[in-house]
Amino acid sequence: MRIPVTVHPFFWVFAALIGWLNSNGSWTLALIWVGVIFISVLIHEWGHALTAVLFKQTASIQLIAFGGLTTFHGPALPFWKQFLITFNGPLFGFGLYILASVVLATMTLSPVLYDTFLILKFANLFWTIVNLLPVIPLDGGQLLRIVLEANFGLKGMRASLLLGAIFAAVLSFYFFIVQNFLIGAFFFLFGFQSFDLWRKSRHMTRVDREEGIKELLLKGELALQQGKKEEAAERFAEVHRQGATGVMATTAAQYLAFLWMKEGKHQEAYEILLPLKEQLSDETLCLLHQLAAEVKNDPLVAELAAGCYQVAPTQEMALQSARSFARLGEAKSAGGWLQTAWKEGGLDLRTVLSEEAFARVRSDPAFLAFVDLLKNE
Repeated sequence: MRIPVTVHPFFWVFAALIGWLNSNGSWTLALIWVGVIFISVLIHEWGHALTAVLFKQTASIQLIAFGGLTTFHGPALPFWKQFLITFNGPLFGFGLYILASVVLATMTLSPVLYDTFLILKFANLFWTIVNLLPVIPLDGGQLLRIVLEANFGLKGMRASLLLGAIFAAVLSFYFFIVQNFLIGAFFFLFGFQSFDLWRKSRHMTRVDREEGIKELLLKGELALQQGKKEEAAERFAEVHRQGATGVMATTAAQYLAFLWMKEGKHQEAYEILLPLKEQLSDETLCLLHQLAAEVKNDPLVAELAAGCYQVAPTQEMALQSARSFARLGEAKSAGGWLQTAWKEGGLDLRTVLSEEAFARVRSDPAFLAFVDLLKNE
């Protein structure tokens, strides 16, 4: 089976940068480094891809800025097959290290070929060791995840993320101490990503790990991109039904809410988002703020007001918050949000103040202080 390989331009940029940093100003060595990096990364990804194809998966390879990425899809795989697909990438790389070692030990080479195989040996040994560290997105982190998830399920997957974050933090601290700031920064980034994934994974359920629901969500997203809104809504509704409160279901619910808003189904959108409040994206929280204001769920509007205004600072959002705080009898907050809305410009203050929403605070000194300030501007 053919395995498509895509090489992105930034792969060459970073390969050239690594080559130049390790060449001591020699263009010949820099070019050798670029060639070795290309061959090494490609062989490594072939290790993943060929094993995936062996297990009746459809695989493709991308060479990107910081290395390679092999993606595959097909029938659901047991954990031992996932382990082999992941492990065979470093194994193929280690094979290049052995090949280079044998050639250097048994053959007489020209200076250029000697440098090439020496770099091939060093690069593949170094990358194999680093890539097997138990930090996601490295293969070692993926292997740890597969082993723990196979034995402990979702808890094992979450544990692998936390362990990877801790290990990456320790490595990052070490490299910063020895003043190797570039490698330290990479491990800091890996650690932060793992910790963020661990934090978000608290909402995951067993269903989120099933390939079927992932494929259903992807089909919904594809239908949405193609403008097939009815089909997309059906897919998202099915994901939400199957996943309950899991991450996939929450993602599907957010898509549904925005689709329903465009159809004028505000109540349906509100009801599907409200139970998922703690899991929503910032953009969707702003939608929930709007919907809560429409149904006069004033405590929720007040809770979301500050965060949502930072994301989408509009006059209408500030007015919605002012009205809710006013109905709650919080005069100072109502006045502050009214002042925020006023600063956006074009506000008819007399009309706004005559609204029933402000009846409870209209004569409150704390609220009147803001009103007087606005009138004097």
